[in-house]
Amino acid sequence: MSLDQVEALLIKRAMTRFDGNVSKAAKTLGLSRSALYRRLQRYGI
Repeated sequence: MSLDQVEALLIKRAMTRFDGNVSKAAKTLGLSRSALYRRLQRYGI
């Protein structure tokens, strides 16, 4: 698995865990909301 694949997987799991709540997922992942939104767009999540 590449780093991008691992990152996408972790983001998907966090979004599922928090029922799509970006603020909670971002906090858990140690990202700002805007950084998480950029990654969601990058990975097509």
